[in-house]
Order: sequence, then C-alpha cells, then structure tokens
Amino acid sequence: MTKKIINSILILVFATSSISYGASLTVESDTQEFKDSDRKIYLEGNVKVKTDDVNVLSPRAVVEVDPKNNKVNKVEFTDNAYSYQLKDGKKHEIKAQILEMSLLNKVVSAEGNTISSITESDKPVVIVTADKQEYNKVTNTMKASGNVNILYKNIETFSSQAFVNLNDKNDVKKIDLLGNAKLHQGKNKIHADKLTYDNITQNAVATGNVHTDITTEDNKRIEVWSDYQTYDKKDNFVSASGSTKIKYEDYYAYGPKLNVFSDKATKKLNEAVFVGRSKIETKGRTIEADRITITMNPKDFKAEGNVKSVIPNIGN
Repeated sequence: MTKKIINSILILVFATSSISYGASLTVESDTQEFKDSDRKIYLEGNVKVKTDDVNVLSPRAVVEVDPKNNKVNKVEFTDNAYSYQLKDGKKHEIKAQILEMSLLNKVVSAEGNTISSITESDKPVVIVTADKQEYNKVTNTMKASGNVNILYKNIETFSSQAFVNLNDKNDVKKIDLLGNAKLHQGKNKIHADKLTYDNITQNAVATGNVHTDITTEDNKRIEVWSDYQTYDKKDNFVSASGSTKIKYEDYYAYGPKLNVFSDKATKKLNEAVFVGRSKIETKGRTIEADRITITMNPKDFKAEGNVKSVIPNIGN
C-alpha cells in the first residue's frame, strides 16, 4: 500500500473521529502503516499526536480503529512516551513507559515509572509519581495507584492510591489519599488509612488508624491517635474522636473525644481537652474524670467531674 493511500485512510479515519468526538486530531510520524486485518495503524519514528490542547510525543504508537464505524477508539504510545497540555499559563505533563489516549472518554492513561507534573512559570507546582496514572480531561481529575508520591508546595504525601481534583485552570482543589496514607508538612506528620486535603480551606480529614505527630515551635512533640481526626489550619485546631489517645512528654491521656486548641494570641497549640469519661497517666498516677484539660505552657492538667485517682505503692 502506497504512502498516499495510507495518508488518505488516516485523514478519513481521523476526520470521522473528529466529527464524532467534537475534537480535531492531527498525527505526524516518519512512517505509517495501516493493517486492514486488525484495523490498526502503526506509527513509527518521531510520533506526534495532537487533540484539542493535549500533545503526545513517542518513538512509536498504535492507532486502534473500530471496525464497525471506522472511527479511532484509542491511541497507544510506547517506549517512554511524553504528554503535555498548555492551559492558562500552566503546563500539565505526563511521562511513562506506556501512554494510552482514549478519544471517546478523553482520558490519558500512563503505566510504568509514571511522572506527572503541573508547572507554572517553569516552576513545579505539583509532582506525582506512581506505578500507574490516569488523567480525565472531562472531570479534570488525576488518578494514581501503586507507590504514589505527591509533592505539592510544602506538602509531601505517600499512599497506595490517590485522586487529585483540579479546577478549570489546573489549580489543585483537593487531594484524596487511600491506603497507608501519609501526609508530611515540615516536621508535622499525619498517618491514616484515608486522608483528604482540601487546598481551598487547607484543612485535612483523616480516618482509620490515625496518628498525628506534631512538633511545636519549641521542639516539643504532641502525638494524637484516634479513629478520626480533622485539622483546621486557619484556627490551628485539631479534633479527634474514637479510641483517642494523646502523648505529651510524660502525660498519657485517653478518652472518647479530644480537641486540641491553640492560644488565641500566639496561635500555638496549647490546650488539649478530653470530653467524656477519660483518664490521664503521669508519674505512676492514674486520674479518671468526665473532663480532662491538659495545658502545654505552663505544663499542667486539670480533672473535673466524678474524679477518681489511683496512686500505687503508697507504702514506698
């Protein structure tokens, strides 16, 4: 089959697809071969594909054509493919061993050493590495799975799976982490089964085996364990519920619900309040009460409501 006939078939297939999907598609390569037996077009050498504002570069690619309607279903790029999208001054890039572009769903899938990033003024805003990634142009959602690592501003996350929701300008709206999720911000760390970070409010919600490790400005640690936790950055406030435990120096306290407040003047975490039947252990003593308040500066605690103290070894 001559190159002229092949190009004619490509123009017909891609033009038909453009009418159906409402998007234009251009393809460039050194060689192109159409095999009628499997209804596929094989592209070799300096492959360049463009649809809407998405561009893909690869050494080779395979175009799959639906035999029923003669329309392009998807394009698979191999051998370290590269995809990029320019929008509102931001550049969204995806690199992987294999890239697959679905024209019907407007989804770009990546597999094998995947790296995706969004840069603005040549500076990376967010970088995602994972075994697999998927970008949906319709919903503006990035999905990553397998050894997921996200770098976003001063935040680093780790998880088995992640979803990144973007707005129309490719700004991050929300990050959902699933499976052994970890969020590190400076010296502060949150570990949980599931983590959600809202970039608009800059609040975090963690569920399942939650452990928060906070280092104060004077290098003292506050650790909180619970089934559920929320963090409000604006008010520097932590709320925890379900099998709650806190450790601060030699204070160990337990209870059903805990709120950690910051000082109104300094905005530093300074008061932890247990609500419900709780107990605190320190220096061999155990105190139970309906409400326990711990202060960090000055370091102290107060028990209120049906208070019961146990002091062992009084003979010694």
